[in-house]
Amino acid sequence: MSEQIKKTEAITSVATASQNTPIIIDFDETLFLRNSTAEYLDNLKPRILGFLLLKFLYLLKPWNWLPEKFKKSKVEDWFLVITSTIFLPWTWFFWQKKARKLAKRYQNLELLAAINNIGSPIIVATVGFNFIVNPILNQIPIKYDRLVGCRFWQGFKDRTEGKLLMLKKVLSQEQLASAIAITDSEDDLPLLREVAKPCLVIWPLAEYIPPLQNVYLPFLYVEKVKRFGEQYLAKVIIWEDLPLLWLAFSWQASNTLLHGTSISLFLISFWCVYEIGYYENDFVAEKYEAKPKLSNQYHQYKKMMQTWHPWLWALMFAVLGDVFLTKAEGITTPVNYELIFPQLQSLNPIWIHLIFWIFLLLTTRFCFWIFNYLNKHTRTWFYLLLQSCRYYGFLAIAPTNLIGSSLICSQILSQTILYIVYRYAGGNANNWPSQVPRRMLRMVMFSLILSAIAIGARDFSLWLNFQTWAIMAWCVIQSRRQILNFISQIKPVVKDGSNQVT
Repeated sequence: MSEQIKKTEAITSVATASQNTPIIIDFDETLFLRNSTAEYLDNLKPRILGFLLLKFLYLLKPWNWLPEKFKKSKVEDWFLVITSTIFLPWTWFFWQKKARKLAKRYQNLELLAAINNIGSPIIVATVGFNFIVNPILNQIPIKYDRLVGCRFWQGFKDRTEGKLLMLKKVLSQEQLASAIAITDSEDDLPLLREVAKPCLVIWPLAEYIPPLQNVYLPFLYVEKVKRFGEQYLAKVIIWEDLPLLWLAFSWQASNTLLHGTSISLFLISFWCVYEIGYYENDFVAEKYEAKPKLSNQYHQYKKMMQTWHPWLWALMFAVLGDVFLTKAEGITTPVNYELIFPQLQSLNPIWIHLIFWIFLLLTTRFCFWIFNYLNKHTRTWFYLLLQSCRYYGFLAIAPTNLIGSSLICSQILSQTILYIVYRYAGGNANNWPSQVPRRMLRMVMFSLILSAIAIGARDFSLWLNFQTWAIMAWCVIQSRRQILNFISQIKPVVKDGSNQVT
């Protein structure tokens, strides 16, 4: 087995090679300090369409449908390249321009300096694709004799054979046995065993960058970075926030289905902007904290949050939500805008919701910015404001009633109480009061708040409303385990050893 050597040793081997010694040079992350296939896939346009296409292929895994002899080979990249090129054929034309820039920026200057000073035959070998590699290689100042790479349609066969078998088709056994081979990949160990001078080198400036990693999709930062491994989208946003908003805002709508669809779209719009605050929270921690607690995926995904894409997605979903909302309810606003802004009367009604919604998004973004740049103890009280934007903010586009408002208030207070305890207990991850039954606490708070309103207004019909009992049923379903756990702990003090005085 070949061991890694220093780059200086590899360069010396090339510089001192005789004129008859073939020099086999790997392309990706050796002669070219990036991965050509990944860079080609990163060139897909429109980027969001390319991203979704690749995600679909990773989900489908068509390479697993091939005969057994191909399954263990590296045909995955071939599927990705050929499918994206067929469905997005203009990619090849865009690639010509990008390849020129990449060649200039990422050519291995140290290796090139050694190669261009000798008269040995140079073979550039790669399991990358010729039509991808050639536009880069043609812009690199190197005198090479042959490029050995993968073909377009037969690429799955070439990648199955591997680099050694491809080279044996163009080099004699004597030439191969006397050659110098320079590569960074341990996949080339069969080749390194065949040559006279194997050079397994990791170049410090070489880097593999996954394609399209800076493409933004709603909830991607939450799922991959901020709440990685918590299934936050499914367990909190879909299972908790969405039905809560339906119960609070869509229940009393004349067309509940259309209104609920609208609220769902506005929720996605809201989170596109709210996610920016999550990223900013990590950015501030990275910049100002001595020991920031950042996810391992933070550096991989932070670039996608440094664009205007979240705002564009937010506006797109807001427009879609507004269309459904207007069909469901017409125009409803939290204030009498005709008196405050009489000039708005001349606008198309659909714009009224959008104006109020954009104002909410800007307000939320501003509040999150203040929250992130305050010290941690001061943040405690701004958390209440952020939670109010997260739930009461939907009043910007839809009205609620006393029952819905009580539900929202109980949600905000139950979350804020836990955050206050967390901050005053030390603010570390292990200080989060996870043992507090938050969902059961929300149910109790909802009952107390609604009862207080009913008593104060002498309107006990609030407790006879079907919406109230739908909310109670949802609260019970949400907190069923916490309720059962609480019931199981009920016992007389004489039987509870934890209360014994010593």
